[in-house]
Amino acid sequence: MTVTLNLKPEIEAGLLGRARASGMSLEQYLLYLVESAARPTTPNAAAAEQPARGEAVRRMLNFGEEHHLDLGEPITRKLLHKGHRF
Repeated sequence: MTVTLNLKPEIEAGLLGRARASGMSLEQYLLYLVESAARPTTPNAAAAEQPARGEAVRRMLNFGEEHHLDLGEPITRKLLHKGHRF
């Protein structure tokens, strides 16, 4: 499909600057913007990530318990003091 856009000069200049900064031609950049806007966003996609996120948090907590770390104090200070014991 071919579309013609009549952009105000300042809008065109701004888009052209963003396109160049992204290493694209203006046409490529506009196509990228349109395709990004047209992608379906589903609430189910965010819900599908929740189990993976929960698993990651569980693994981090287990790591902290295994290595006797907590978020109550800076971890680096605790590790530094452990290093002086040896």
